[in-house]
Amino acid sequence: MGFIAAVHLVHDELPLVPTIARCADATLRYEYGATTGKRRLRFVSAFGDERAALENAMTADPTVSNPTRVATFENRAVYRVTVDSDLEVVPDRCLEDGLFVFTITSDDGGWLVRVHLPDRDALSAFRTHCRDRGISFRVTQLYDSSATDDRTYSLTERQHEILTMAYYAGYFEVPRRVTQDDLADRLGISDSAVSQRIRRAVSELIATTLENDRTPDGYG
Repeated sequence: MGFIAAVHLVHDELPLVPTIARCADATLRYEYGATTGKRRLRFVSAFGDERAALENAMTADPTVSNPTRVATFENRAVYRVTVDSDLEVVPDRCLEDGLFVFTITSDDGGWLVRVHLPDRDALSAFRTHCRDRGISFRVTQLYDSSATDDRTYSLTERQHEILTMAYYAGYFEVPRRVTQDDLADRLGISDSAVSQRIRRAVSELIATTLENDRTPDGYG
């Protein structure tokens, strides 16, 4: 059966955490990594409109080097970076304990890691590993699960906050009872940031709730 957990990790020397702190309106998502010789490479998706500011932050970030944009899409850019920090967001040792990673996304000055664990011992080992290295380790969600990964949601805390506020304030009603400007004022962020968070959150929910065996062609 196992468990599904959402864990918030913060440490100044975790890869890209200084960039996350400087670019609070952007969302980063860890994709995958590889080791070539002595270099640890990681690919990261970045969601947000301020790419110049993000790239400047990456260049100044002491935990990574050689940030290179390798692909650009309508709603995101993909970067390759070389990790210069000794710390890992999810260390290989924890993977050996059976930890499976669903998503790793930036949130609230650190990384939000959604994982499946075979038992509580695996979670305890993950916590011990992080705390032995001074990494702040906070479990934000933990529940038993026999669910398949296609029904596992991966909203960040900020995305959950904006959707909850928007829903109860009447943003999704017809006609709308509040505007994006209203939500931005309540949260103390820009109208652009509100738009980005809502779009990314709604996209995540759609991707994890639509039937996997149905494609757009099936609705023609």
